[in-house]
Amino acid sequence: MTKILQFGEGNFLRAFAENYINTANKLGVLDAEVTICQPIEFNRVINLLREQDCKYHVYKRGRLNGEIVDETVYIECVKGVIDTFEEYDKLEQAFIDADIIISNTTEAGIAFVDTDKMADSPRVAFPGKVTALLYKRFNAGKKPLLFLPVELIENNADELKKCVLKYAQLWNLGDDFTAYINSCSFCNTLVDRIVSGHIDGDSDKCSVNCEPYWSWIIQADDYCREIFDITSLEGIVFADDILPYRTRKVRILNGAHTMSVLAAYLCGFEIVRDMMQDELFNKYILNGLEEVKRTLTLDKSELDAYANSVLDRFNNPFIDHRLLDIALNSVSKFSARCLDSMNEYAEITGEAPNILCFGLAALTEFYMRSGKANDSEEVIKMFADMQSDDDLTVITNVIKYYNITDPQVKECVCKHYFNIQEKGILAAVQEAVNG
Repeated sequence: MTKILQFGEGNFLRAFAENYINTANKLGVLDAEVTICQPIEFNRVINLLREQDCKYHVYKRGRLNGEIVDETVYIECVKGVIDTFEEYDKLEQAFIDADIIISNTTEAGIAFVDTDKMADSPRVAFPGKVTALLYKRFNAGKKPLLFLPVELIENNADELKKCVLKYAQLWNLGDDFTAYINSCSFCNTLVDRIVSGHIDGDSDKCSVNCEPYWSWIIQADDYCREIFDITSLEGIVFADDILPYRTRKVRILNGAHTMSVLAAYLCGFEIVRDMMQDELFNKYILNGLEEVKRTLTLDKSELDAYANSVLDRFNNPFIDHRLLDIALNSVSKFSARCLDSMNEYAEITGEAPNILCFGLAALTEFYMRSGKANDSEEVIKMFADMQSDDDLTVITNVIKYYNITDPQVKECVCKHYFNIQEKGILAAVQEAVNG
């Protein structure tokens, strides 16, 4: 029996990791049980799970491979819960007995806090907790552990390990313990599933609603492949390097949102599904995805399959994903999700990416005139300061802000922005898509 201790009781892990483990158990791929503890002092979900004997339902609703999916999964792999703050002795024993540690402590959870003390129980920061618990395990003579963090930061396992090593040094826990930390398997992961949460009124107080699509990319070492071999399940990839998959997700999934939603909102759409079902914007996104795919190094068939899955997910009939929610902090999102695609497309082809350039022009229009921009004070002030400027000055400043230097890209962004001013947003979109 593989014992998994999970730090994180939230909707995402219960609809993602437990769904995978539950499926693997039923298929005979894995024989595992999960114990869940909460990383912060909030035990409501822990208590609800305990009331239900740790069993609950996952509702998978959406589109997958072009088909509508509406399925219910009964999760039975969770065998116990531990209140991290009220049952710390039990947590120590569970950590000593575990084979695998899974965590989701939010992006801010993997952090080193130099005021944490070894004597604190429990420690404030998650890596501090891990260090103290791992030291107990080390002294108990137990074998090294497999860590599978799913926090949405780059190289999540590497970052967790760095913090644990810092605590070991801060607390003077010795060279032998440092060697033990280094012998553990810290595997970077990349996860992907939209989890919309609990359905109000459901008699199952722990049920979770999510899309059917799921993907778990694991930078797996030999030990991970030995004790957590679930590669036969859909969406599981063991890779030597997860960076190409991270780049694929950021540029295709996230990039498609960022390049399209501001233009769609300006054209009167409110939710992603309605945008997708519009013939013009469907073509807009298809054209934009082709531009992005030109910049990626993974196999073309794999990129096409992933892009098609994104189209299915955007067209989910069960989730009303508001464009304005996605539009939050779009200025920084464009930099993280679209700018590299724009620049690399121009380098590879010698031409400007038409839709990506339009996305930046639409962003500028949205921030200048929609009145709906929700961003940092610095960004809002930057656009407010340009309200009295002429159109050429505005778009030139935006281009400078993103440090765009390719002359064809600059010209293309300007052309689209001037078209929006002269012809209106809808006519400008039509011209960008159809020429």
